[in-house]
Amino acid sequence: MLKFYMVTFLIMIYCFLILYLYTLYRYNMGLTQIRKQKRQDIIHRVSVIVCAHNEEVNLPECLGKLALQNYPGNKVEFIIVNDRSTDRTPQIIDAMCRKYSQFKGIHIYDELEYFAPKKRAIDTAIGYSSGEIILLTDADGRPGPDWISAMVSYYSEDVDMVLGYAPYEVIKKDPIPKKILALEYLSHASISAASAGAGYPITCVGTNMSYRKKVYLELKGFGPYRSIKSGDDDLFLTLVRESGRYKITYAPAAAAHVHNRPPETWEQFFNQRIRYASKGFDYPFKVTFSLIMYYIFYLLIFVGFIIGLFKQAVFYNTLAVFLIKSLADILFMIKAGFLIEDRRFLHWMPLAELLHLPYVLTFGLLGQIKQYRWADSDKKPSD
Repeated sequence: MLKFYMVTFLIMIYCFLILYLYTLYRYNMGLTQIRKQKRQDIIHRVSVIVCAHNEEVNLPECLGKLALQNYPGNKVEFIIVNDRSTDRTPQIIDAMCRKYSQFKGIHIYDELEYFAPKKRAIDTAIGYSSGEIILLTDADGRPGPDWISAMVSYYSEDVDMVLGYAPYEVIKKDPIPKKILALEYLSHASISAASAGAGYPITCVGTNMSYRKKVYLELKGFGPYRSIKSGDDDLFLTLVRESGRYKITYAPAAAAHVHNRPPETWEQFFNQRIRYASKGFDYPFKVTFSLIMYYIFYLLIFVGFIIGLFKQAVFYNTLAVFLIKSLADILFMIKAGFLIEDRRFLHWMPLAELLHLPYVLTFGLLGQIKQYRWADSDKKPSD
């Protein structure tokens, strides 16, 4: 009987490996499609939106970067939303609006029970916007001077939404954990680009994303997700994708990146990752089911190594599955790193593979039982 269970377990883990490799194959094809897309040389009217809650430290640099954008001044406006800040954020916004005519400030002082704060801030800003293209970033984002031009260049006539990359600002002198975090963020961007190229985008970041204003209006904003505190990015992406009416693509060019600071403390790291994982059951069934299968695969590998302490055959088979998976991951990440133009820490992939197993299992569970707020006065705001 014990042998039967062992054989059944090994069959399961190999079946999950095959499904995993097939998914990576589809994503590799998706990266190829993103590489093939042609950029446009068209000037659109753009509304850049930044929502800030107690961001007096980060906001000045972000606004300074926006003021230096190489984009026609009569074709862009910057709408900065103060969302219930208790620090100097309102004064910083007002000073910028007095200095530059393209900047507009909006102040929100209360909170609505049925409308998540950040989603409400975005919705309010879009209501005041005049641009054809809505371009979003966070108060701690640092876009390069050609950010707007680069993102807009991916709007061919049939494209309605463009997703972007927000790499962590990490240098060689930084400690290894920050480098692993930067690599993990690249993997997130890789999945975003690959899934978009494959025709079914599943994730994005609010630090760097855009869509046509008409898309937001036609979908009536955040719809059923408006009260969920997180998900102003990927849950809205879900609405756009599931409508079946709009084309979504990805902007891999380095000029389209918005640099972003990694969590500075372990508390920030845990809160951010729990927030990311908390939305798993808010997605459509197809995505949620895929995430569950992904989690089960990792759980099977973990259990396989535990059983392998007592059964040598199980250990070697589990190790083989883990090594094959890791090799496939590394090859995929190399291709994505070249496409997205971020290859800084790919040499840390072997270590990242070892850490990723407990990472996924831990935060996948904690994300379902922990609560969070989108921003606190002493914490980094959410995406």
